[in-house]
Amino acid sequence: MVLFERYMKVVDHLNRQMCSGRFNEWRGFEMTVSQINTLIVLSYSGPMRMGQIADHLGSTLSATTPMVDRLVQKKLIRRVSDPKDRRAVICELTELGLEPTDRFRQTMSQYALKVSERWQPEQFEAVVEALELLLNTEQEVRKSLASIELNE
Repeated sequence: MVLFERYMKVVDHLNRQMCSGRFNEWRGFEMTVSQINTLIVLSYSGPMRMGQIADHLGSTLSATTPMVDRLVQKKLIRRVSDPKDRRAVICELTELGLEPTDRFRQTMSQYALKVSERWQPEQFEAVVEALELLLNTEQEVRKSLASIELNE
């Protein structure tokens, strides 16, 4: 198998295991996958405008707005005025909205700990260094792509 194919196989598997493979943690909250993803986006990125949420979800504003409306009705998200532009609205998690995201993160942390406990200290260090390299490179690529888009 080509090295890139091995890389993609591992990345795909870890993504499914760490994220989508854990949707059962969200049972009891009676939410759609899009609603769950919205809570996760707000949990990691902080308060956002509706358009930013749609961009993160790869959705349209017209599809995102009613989905966020339902999360507001469930008191998981609140809308507040943007202090920089009072005409704009920012969506943020409520205390109630933090509960499922915190539980999800805690479950993921416990799972990651179980995995890491099987490694020798030098293996753990090597994995962390490799993941830090992946993270730093991904951030560089994202910045580079963003600057290209701005210049177009």
